[in-house]
Amino acid sequence: MNRKFFAVAAMMLLMPLMMGAQTLKGSYFLDNSLNRNKLNPAFAPQSSYFQIPVVGNTSVGLMSNLDLQTFMYPMNGQLYTFLNKNVTLEQFDAALADKPHFDMAADVNLINLGWKGGEKGFWTVDLGVRINVDTDLPRDLFTFMKKGTGTAGTYNIGAVKANAAASVQAAVGYSRDLSDLVPGLRAGAKVRAILPVAYAGLDLTEVSLSTSPEKWIVATDGNLNTAVKGLEMTGADGKLRPTMNGPMGLAGFGFSFDLGAEYTYELDGFINGVSVSAALTDLGIVSYSAGVQYRTNGQMDWTGLSISLQEGAMDGAMDELKNEFGNLLSLNKHADASFSRSTLPSFYIGAEMPFMDNKMSVGALFSSRKSYFASRNELTLSYNASPFNWLSAGLNYSFLNTTKTIGWIVELTPKSGPCFFIGSDHFFLSRAKAPENFPLEYIPMSWRFNLHFGLAVALGKK
Repeated sequence: MNRKFFAVAAMMLLMPLMMGAQTLKGSYFLDNSLNRNKLNPAFAPQSSYFQIPVVGNTSVGLMSNLDLQTFMYPMNGQLYTFLNKNVTLEQFDAALADKPHFDMAADVNLINLGWKGGEKGFWTVDLGVRINVDTDLPRDLFTFMKKGTGTAGTYNIGAVKANAAASVQAAVGYSRDLSDLVPGLRAGAKVRAILPVAYAGLDLTEVSLSTSPEKWIVATDGNLNTAVKGLEMTGADGKLRPTMNGPMGLAGFGFSFDLGAEYTYELDGFINGVSVSAALTDLGIVSYSAGVQYRTNGQMDWTGLSISLQEGAMDGAMDELKNEFGNLLSLNKHADASFSRSTLPSFYIGAEMPFMDNKMSVGALFSSRKSYFASRNELTLSYNASPFNWLSAGLNYSFLNTTKTIGWIVELTPKSGPCFFIGSDHFFLSRAKAPENFPLEYIPMSWRFNLHFGLAVALGKK
């Protein structure tokens, strides 16, 4: 097999290792949900509550607009990679996203409280740990691998950007019914203190590839900004390695805001009304005082990677792959300098139409999350049912510049007592039979998957 196949195989083996999380979009239209105020601070449940620390809202998942089915094609009872001649360039180009990205996120709640503030108000307090990793890749990288090279030469692939941040965050929010001013209006806001622990931002402004029959040479040029208290990069000749020379601490300080509103127009009849809502969340800035900038100018000579499916052979292949890609980042310290980065805000706008005495509803939610390089946009169509005041469920379908996925959620939220929810915004439905000697019989044809669940206690209306 040629080296292009080895590159694709390595890429596909690494990407499923990336896991992430986010608030369930399926909860946006569930009136009694204890978590939807993370999407819109104007929302408030029917009861005061507190969530069980850590397990009050736990989730895992992978967020990307590239799926396995972008690179693997089941045909004639076999599974082909996109490099196979049976897969045309037109097929692959149509399946490939315009701005490929891979994101990870984790948001672990340590404290999450909500309580009634008077007749029309609702307070929330959140304390948690948040980790975000955003990676943007050039589209030309993938189309180049499919087209190949007819002659030896040097090719400009594009820019690669990756950002990772970890922080402790504490937020206080307030939501209030403003029907005295405008009938049907409710608004809310949240202010958040951000205590950053670590940050790394890689900006490869140029990635070039020189090809020959013997090998490929990949060269990079760009910057790496880091902010981790107690971290030192040691080594020589560009082979710097991270070492800790003391305890970790705060790498700076930041803040952000959430703003949201909901307007409901009630109707008599089979259709009970129409509501529209909008929110802007996590709009702010973080200043890093322990910043260090590095210049990176690296090169990797790629002669191929042999991957065997034999037991125990994968470890050696991964070590070889790690060493090869390590040569791409030849780091040299440029300067100690503080710097600031904006948070990654999200925008939501939704519309819902309840019917049958508010026992059911249909809704549409547009969401857009800003990255440092491009936005991640999604449109979610949702069907929701609340047969009892304490039981709600939803089924949704999401699309736009993400992959097309099915989501679901079930919530048990009585006015008082134990509460529980479980759901997924992105659930893979298709699979393909794996090739011979593969460890699994079937391969899920999606990398976009998450699972959320949580426990809480409702404290009643007062």
